[in-house]
Amino acid sequence: MRLITKKMFLEYDYCPVRGWIERNEPRDFTPTIAEDFRMKEGLDVGRRARTLFPEGILIEELDPFEASFTTERIIGDRQSVTLFEPAFISGDFVSRADVLRKGADGLDVFEVKSSLAGSSNTKEYIGDLSYTVSVIENLGYRVKKACLIMVSRMYRKGDDDRKLFEIIDVTDEVSAQKSEIKAKLELASVILTSTLIPSGSLGYKCRDCEHLRRCFGLDRRLSIFELPRLGADKTDALIEKGYFSLEELPREALGDKPLLQRVFRGAKTGGIVVDEPEELREKLNSMDYPIGYLDFETAASVIPLYDGLAPYEGIPYQYSLHIRREASGVLEHREFLFGNPSRDESLLLAERLVEDLKDCKTLMAHHASVERNILRWLSNRFKDFPELSEQLISFSEIFVDSELLVKDHIYHPDFGGSFSIKRLLPALVEGVGYEGLFIHNGDDARYVFVNMALGNYRESEVERIRRDMLEYCKMDTLAMVEIHKFLCDLSSE
Repeated sequence: MRLITKKMFLEYDYCPVRGWIERNEPRDFTPTIAEDFRMKEGLDVGRRARTLFPEGILIEELDPFEASFTTERIIGDRQSVTLFEPAFISGDFVSRADVLRKGADGLDVFEVKSSLAGSSNTKEYIGDLSYTVSVIENLGYRVKKACLIMVSRMYRKGDDDRKLFEIIDVTDEVSAQKSEIKAKLELASVILTSTLIPSGSLGYKCRDCEHLRRCFGLDRRLSIFELPRLGADKTDALIEKGYFSLEELPREALGDKPLLQRVFRGAKTGGIVVDEPEELREKLNSMDYPIGYLDFETAASVIPLYDGLAPYEGIPYQYSLHIRREASGVLEHREFLFGNPSRDESLLLAERLVEDLKDCKTLMAHHASVERNILRWLSNRFKDFPELSEQLISFSEIFVDSELLVKDHIYHPDFGGSFSIKRLLPALVEGVGYEGLFIHNGDDARYVFVNMALGNYRESEVERIRRDMLEYCKMDTLAMVEIHKFLCDLSSE
């Protein structure tokens, strides 16, 4: 008998089709570098959280039926006890709590999360915990307290593990949700255990779903899902009126938003759309040379890599910088990557960066607020070095955002509603791209570095990995160079 897990139920609650597929058509999952690290990080956080309950007993059985039998026996035998990973089976549903504490007057249930306390995911986590409490209470137990254990923003590297966590009492919030969840369990059981896949309901939530074609026979490309920032209410309202394909959508339905109108026209014509070319030309002509094309890579982890860092506080460990000193000038390249990731070399990075940038009159970055904020972070981190700190701040004030240059004036159907550099480059420039690189995105690059800093790679692998990291970051700034060139050529026409 295949039980219904928390993940299956929550997927069902979001969309019955997704829940049914999760239970009935499980697929082999090959995690990316980043996904693999985050899974291991989550397990590590769970283990560390157990230090808050030094007398706890781990339910080690992996089989849910065996684990639930052991859980029931221990709870029944003891007046008070703390259990890690206890299992509960109610009908078709199973749940394993992270921590459960039995007292004389009932149970306390704890859900451990590796997110920062007060994060925007807290509402979602309360939903997770509400499912667990609902399954437990359906077995006749009394849950008197429900708590989230989340990562404290006050923790710093080297602190005792117990300082890593905040315990947040969400009993009232769980109580408000659990009756609704209990009411859904019966129907969920019928649908999820059926041999027939349920019917889907088309809406905004289907926007990035891989099952769109299977459910509705629809193609996301050239649909209203391509419209950036249309929002859930507007999207669902258009679908309710029968509009899905951009080709069938009346132009006036989008109002007077220039970006949406540009995307709409691009879909209609199938080619590139350029708005206000004179304004674009003025923006490009106002950029003073030398121009530096800058990209940072940053690392962040629950357990900080270096002294003084907070959980998830990003630290720049690498940059790539292409420089063009005049419009038709030779392209130069500078780069930096921590030589010994086990040490914090951000001061050396900052000093090298200031030296490399010293002649630049303009800096270009894609989604430039990120690079601007990193320079400000470095400036604040090294405020005891006033000259360096001031130079870093001065460079943060000369950015041009290549994303906005495109977004405010240009659209091509191959963007797919996105203005990320990895969508723009192949659509606008031929023969330059990320194909063949070992590292494919910034998320993977981040965790490759964290793994290096933690010594998780063999020494024989490190040199190749360093080359891969440098090549990936270099590609990001080269992409900016090529996009800038494309815009200049376009505006000159």
